[in-house]
Amino acid sequence: MKKGKKLVIGILVFLVTSIFYREFTLKNNEAKNNEVIENKETEKNGEVAETETLAIEKVEVTEKKVGEKIVSTQENSTKVIEEKVTQNLAEESTLEDLELENKIAKEWDDQEGQELADLDSSIDLEEKIVLENMEYVIKKGDTISDLSKEYKIKTDYIYANNIDKNLRVLQIGKKINIPTEPGIFYSIKKGDTFEGLSKRFEVDVKTIKEDNEIDRLLVGAKIFLREPKVSRYLSSFKQEYVKKTNLGTFSNPLMAMSLTSSFGSRKHPVLKKVLNHAGVDLKAKTGTKVVSAREGVVSFAGRASGYGKLIIIKHSDGYETRYAHLSQIDVKKGQKISQNQHIALSGATGRVSGPHLHFEIRKNGKIENPLTYLKF
Repeated sequence: MKKGKKLVIGILVFLVTSIFYREFTLKNNEAKNNEVIENKETEKNGEVAETETLAIEKVEVTEKKVGEKIVSTQENSTKVIEEKVTQNLAEESTLEDLELENKIAKEWDDQEGQELADLDSSIDLEEKIVLENMEYVIKKGDTISDLSKEYKIKTDYIYANNIDKNLRVLQIGKKINIPTEPGIFYSIKKGDTFEGLSKRFEVDVKTIKEDNEIDRLLVGAKIFLREPKVSRYLSSFKQEYVKKTNLGTFSNPLMAMSLTSSFGSRKHPVLKKVLNHAGVDLKAKTGTKVVSAREGVVSFAGRASGYGKLIIIKHSDGYETRYAHLSQIDVKKGQKISQNQHIALSGATGRVSGPHLHFEIRKNGKIENPLTYLKF
């Protein structure tokens, strides 16, 4: 009996214990489940919050970029507008400048045209074409070549306008004539005609008449011949430059004679010693034409010690002439030479201090003073 009661009590205790354990387990599991759910919800909420934060940040970045793009677009638009405005202003300024330039150019043309019109109406033909044989006084160092360059007149025209003067020798203070335009002033001689002068000087008859405003020629009157051919005219006066003496007939070796060192004792410009000068030194730039003083035969043409490039010409009656320090020799040994024939160009070869022509005259080997034979 007692065993049966204990058994019943044990069963009841077990059942009660089981029920409590079950309840406890259920509550515990429910609590865990709630905790897990809460954690998941928390994580989910966190993820949502993070997602929302990222989304907000993305939105802010996007808005910022959009704002920057808008600002950039606005700035670019403003810049483009400013550039267009500047371009338009520049174009307008260029147009204004062109208009101003055209206006000034037109004003100049109008003014110049008016001045020319006034000039034409106020002066006559003689004043328009100033034809004058200007008087010039020779100064130290002058040469015909230099005067030709200075006044832009050919040397032949200068010589032809001074046919009564010996321009082979330019004396300081000597007066010569230089035409103001290319040509010569010619004195009419008996028998001259327009056609004859035209043929002789190769100048058109119409030009002669217009330049001089004449229809007929008066003996003794001077007329201007524009750009004539004067080579034959000058050749007919060559004998005027030749001096005849009882010692022989010699012409000057240079067209313009200017003495830089005389004959006899002198201090040598290079050696700095007093030596006997066997000839004369004549002023001549490198390249000046040198002519034969007399007809003869070339006995030497080449380089010879201190003479530099040298030409020796044998003449009749035992005479010979020497031309030294040349830059160029234009004849050969054995060649026959006529008087006043071009033979060389002056220079500075040999023992010299500068360009010039050294000229000698010898008679049967004896040195003569060239100043006795030449016309200065």
